[in-house]
Amino acid sequence: MADINLITAPDRLLNNATSFLLIYPNADTKTQFSNLLESIDKTFNVYLYEASDDAHTPDWLLTTAKIVDYVVLDIDNCPSEVRELSSYFIANNNTYWLTKGENMFYNIVSNKRIYTLDYFIDKIGDPIEEQI
Repeated sequence: MADINLITAPDRLLNNATSFLLIYPNADTKTQFSNLLESIDKTFNVYLYEASDDAHTPDWLLTTAKIVDYVVLDIDNCPSEVRELSSYFIANNNTYWLTKGENMFYNIVSNKRIYTLDYFIDKIGDPIEEQI
């Protein structure tokens, strides 16, 4: 089972753990992500950005996006203040993005559109084999 460090603004944890930044993940994305990490025996830092009180911290968000291994951006769930930064995030090599929208121009900028978080299984480790 994974050790998970959940981190929110304004904090940061600087260690050697594989790190993710989840930007406004919806409930389904959170469930997929939780299931993914539970199947891998590693330590993870999970930065969560979903400012429910409209207290956006863009400096923290932009800096954190640069220091993590993977950014998962749920475009459809972002408020307008964060959605305006979508093209910036998507242009970064470590950003993977989710949307239900079709004919997105973001496909020209990045081919890292994902439909489920199963994509990360090969990236972050092998699932633990079930004990019989």
